[in-house]
Amino acid sequence: MIHQVPIKSLPQEWLWCETWCDDASKKRAKTIDLCNNPMTKEPKLEAAVRIVPEWQDYDQEIKQLQIRFQREKEMGVLDKEKTIQESGWEGPQKREEL
Repeated sequence: MIHQVPIKSLPQEWLWCETWCDDASKKRAKTIDLCNNPMTKEPKLEAAVRIVPEWQDYDQEIKQLQIRFQREKEMGVLDKEKTIQESGWEGPQKREEL
């Protein structure tokens, strides 16, 4: 297959990685690859916090969304079951395939 499909590399601005790119070029990067650096063996999440300044803000936002989702899920399941029981709904109906 490799002889049929040519392999192309992305320009550095499209795939910046700390292992082979310099810090000056990071400002122009469109994508940051949080690749493993074989020289440091630093875990990816630690590297993400160090390399991407807004990482901690994103991480906190996601954690808050997860907590909110879990609360709504727990509350919604109880409300949903109550509504289903009151309505007499029998659940999804089985349908034949065409």
